[in-house]
Amino acid sequence: MPPNQAMSHIQLPEGPTPYATLNGSGAALGDIEAGDVIELFKTHGALLLRDFAYDLAGFRAFTGQFCCRFVRNESGKREQVSADGTTQSVNLGREAFPLHPELSRVPWRPDIAWFACAQPPASRGETLVCDGVATAAGLDADTRAYLATRSVLYREETPLGAFTDWLGIPPPDDATLAAISVNSPFLFQRAEGRIFRSFTAPFLHRPLFTDQPAFGNFLLFARRMLRTRQFPLFEDGSLIADEICDEIVRVSDGLTAAHRWRAGDILMLDNSRFMHGRNPVDDPDSRVIWTQFGYAAFLRADDPRREQPWRHTDDARAIFFGLSPDSRAAAH
Repeated sequence: MPPNQAMSHIQLPEGPTPYATLNGSGAALGDIEAGDVIELFKTHGALLLRDFAYDLAGFRAFTGQFCCRFVRNESGKREQVSADGTTQSVNLGREAFPLHPELSRVPWRPDIAWFACAQPPASRGETLVCDGVATAAGLDADTRAYLATRSVLYREETPLGAFTDWLGIPPPDDATLAAISVNSPFLFQRAEGRIFRSFTAPFLHRPLFTDQPAFGNFLLFARRMLRTRQFPLFEDGSLIADEICDEIVRVSDGLTAAHRWRAGDILMLDNSRFMHGRNPVDDPDSRVIWTQFGYAAFLRADDPRREQPWRHTDDARAIFFGLSPDSRAAAH
């Protein structure tokens, strides 16, 4: 195949379609130039790869060009597709899911969300895609200015046994909790005999490849799916007003595209910028979507996020004790 033939059919985002489309016309997925994909991804944040030939091994080889490491989603109703568990199915239920970034409720949110259609649903089951930058820009100016000054708080109870499971230590006393909190992505605190872990993140954050603010956190999933107002909260522990949530829903609903799957389609989403969800699934058995969630291998050399420990390991001690790449190497 002549160079870049696989990249010769490119449709840029237009109108209600928020992603660029690369049409392979039957070319092998491996024929795509990785550098071209990276530039399109950085610019637009979302790509649809359509009509490329690949199998599971080819899909994993392709995604491996762009990610330094993959992370598993441990939520239920997913099947393991690859032997190492990093290629999974989507949730196998019928439910509609509101917009959310993948794993936004934990500090180690992945950078890239991949969805590959091994078998399209017979009807409905579309994947929803929404640009968080456009959502932030579409908010009322006063709302946007207010939210730019606020953070969201994620606070959950940590079972005592988790410290043994995660870190190999007995249930900690207060001094140990304080020591763990120094370099951990979580703050650990004891309250009423229970231990809670928490972290905060900007309400409107800066995505990986643009300086424009974006909305993308767990709020809509919590309110519209879990029906809870207690998680997340504002950074001071106060409730996020229903009016704010309602405005975000109104704006994001108006920007959301419903992607109708064809066999072989691959969506590559910047998980720091784009949210995704899905419409109800009529026949879950007819809908086979593979997922992978990974950390971008093409961050700028001066990007401080390159040093985040979860980009290099799933070792809980490295993540919770904040070991640097140098100290990890020395430890081995």
